Amino acid sequence: MRAIRFHGPGDLRVEEVPRPEPGDGELLVQVETALTDGTDLKTFRRGHPRLLGELPSAFGHELCGYDVASGRRVVVANSAPCGACPACERKQETLCESLEFLNGAYAEFVLVPARIARVNVLPVPDRLPARVAALAEPLACCLHGVDVAAVEAGETVAIVGLGSIGLLLCACVADAGGWPVGVARRPERRELAREFGAEPGDGRGADVLIEAAGTDESWRTALKLVRPGGRVVFFGGREEGAQLAVDAYRLHYEELTLQGAFHHTPRHFRAALAFLASGAYPWERLITHRVPLEQLPALFADPPPDLLKAAVVP
Repeated sequence: MRAIRFHGPGDLRVEEVPRPEPGDGELLVQVETALTDGTDLKTFRRGHPRLLGELPSAFGHELCGYDVASGRRVVVANSAPCGACPACERKQETLCESLEFLNGAYAEFVLVPARIARVNVLPVPDRLPARVAALAEPLACCLHGVDVAAVEAGETVAIVGLGSIGLLLCACVADAGGWPVGVARRPERRELAREFGAEPGDGRGADVLIEAAGTDESWRTALKLVRPGGRVVFFGGREEGAQLAVDAYRLHYEELTLQGAFHHTPRHFRAALAFLASGAYPWERLITHRVPLEQLPALFADPPPDLLKAAVVP
């Protein structure tokens, strides 16, 4: 079968690899559609401390496809917690001590480990397009992020960065009863935020700031904009060793709360698929490009300026 393999930063190759054979409890899924995202683009550029396996590594983690054994159309999450470690017992599954990850969405087939198959593979409603169903993984991350932010009804929540994740966060904040404000430089992204329940603005004085771009500038901007007594959630991941300078005066005298939000849980994955199936927002607007497997390395090497997410069709 054909599959994209990551050989190192900037080095993706389409290769012929053996089609995997499922063992006890495992599922073999024929990929219908995989989606690109900002995490994969960052991984392409610099690697990733958690998501990649031994090099050369399988690559890609957002997908919808068919369970080969049953013919069911399914969406597959890219991880599963163990359910037994202290973090899982505290209901902090994103911090599971043996969180098992899945890579390999950019391929004709992907082998789903038994643990993930048991708790994080869901049947897809017939009416839901594969490219929309594959949004379940990033949307689950956003639902978890809004839970971490503890958004209360009526609070103003500014989202810094309006890529696909930022726009999904806008929808999640609105669904939680908050008032999302989309903060971005590009006018077309600010206007698109309106379709996901947000009003464009500068975010100054918001009750909650959610950083959704994963850059040094966006992390610093979130800290500057939040009101005294407010909360900042750092959603966009940074490279290991990155530092954040914090105004200690603001942190102490203005009683700021700073939190990180990473990944998703099985509960959020299920909620995400139901949210997508509701049709509450124009989810398909987030998928701006469609490419075959062979064109994916070039897309990552030189992303178009209007790229949000690309549907990758094996």
